[in-house]
Amino acid sequence: MDMSNQGNNGEQQTVDLDLEWVYLLLSAKKAGIEAEEVRSFFNRKALQAI
Repeated sequence: MDMSNQGNNGEQQTVDLDLEWVYLLLSAKKAGIEAEEVRSFFNRKALQAI
């Protein structure tokens, strides 16, 4: 039986991904890039990949 308080592996991966987004958006903000510009960039890249 898993006694950790971290939840299942999927939950931990989601938290890690959320932290990566926070870091990315904070870094972009420091560089003067708006969050919407970052989102738009990734949306365009996702559409190109399809």
